Amino acid sequence: MKVLRLLALVLLLLAPCTLQARWIKDKVLYTVADASNVEFSHYRHLEILGNNCPSCHNDIFHIVTAKNPETTMKAMEEGKSCGVCHNGTKAFTVADNCDACHAQ
Repeated sequence: MKVLRLLALVLLLLAPCTLQARWIKDKVLYTVADASNVEFSHYRHLEILGNNCPSCHNDIFHIVTAKNPETTMKAMEEGKSCGVCHNGTKAFTVADNCDACHAQ
């Protein structure tokens, strides 16, 4: 009986991890007209932000990717979209740093 209780507790504690993995798509591909595409990794950002989804959603980005407006490098350099964090202070800057995001 104690083994069953312990097993139930372990499963209960692990359930959020498996649920999170199912709900969140890791790779989001942004197609860019005049440069190579950008592949965004949710898992990498969640790791850095301590699984804190509200850090980005829904103030910076809408939780539904399709509802996010298109952005430009100029807007990011002005601190919008990815540029909220990728400003050279919180994270690497987007200015003159194409290879950090755009695939080769």
